[in-house]
Amino acid sequence: MSSLALRCLALLCMLVDHAGLALFPNIGAFRCVGRLAFPVFCFLLTQGFLHTRDLRAYMRRLTLFAILSEIPFDLLTFGHVSMLEQNGLFSLLLGLLALYGARTLRKKPEQITIYTVLLMMIAMSIRVSFGWLSIALCLCFYYYRNNRLHMSFCAGLILAVYSMSLQLSGVALSWVLVSLCSLLALPFLFLYSGRRGTATPLLSLLFYSAYPLHMLALFLLRMLRIIPPNFLH
Repeated sequence: MSSLALRCLALLCMLVDHAGLALFPNIGAFRCVGRLAFPVFCFLLTQGFLHTRDLRAYMRRLTLFAILSEIPFDLLTFGHVSMLEQNGLFSLLLGLLALYGARTLRKKPEQITIYTVLLMMIAMSIRVSFGWLSIALCLCFYYYRNNRLHMSFCAGLILAVYSMSLQLSGVALSWVLVSLCSLLALPFLFLYSGRRGTATPLLSLLFYSAYPLHMLALFLLRMLRIIPPNFLH
């Protein structure tokens, strides 16, 4: 699979996930499908970091869309603007910062450890979506980028630990089981061909814009009550 194919897969799974959140909250299958998206996005972020010619521009673009996505995310998730949780692009931004630190401090393992722990603490303190998960996954994909088997094992372990940590934090067992569906993303990452696929500035802009725009559209559909089961109420 090319990076373009993986990106389309992640976007589709994310759309299914958010459609379930907004329109079909009682159908757990939507959220299960959605769990595949985040590991794929973390993998693609790591690939982007490894191949980008301008890291600063990459970081600025991610920051801009994270800010633009926050209100649509709040409206979709909570129905109003809230600081209870920050959208997934902020989580990916912290993952990108972790990758930058790993490369910059590659000969200083103690400093890398301290830097990573601080980023994880920041992720949890500002309540980004998925907490520390993006940082751990991005570093896994970075360090094991040349060994697909080790990468899959490491990522699987991280995803399992993250899911188990949800139960320790008081999350319902049903949601822990849904979270474990993220492991289903690993076979797709294993099939990554290393090819980029079709890539243009316009296509890149469309992919970034899809995140805030689809959340805003789903929020409006829920408010207008024109899609089952909401239109019956």
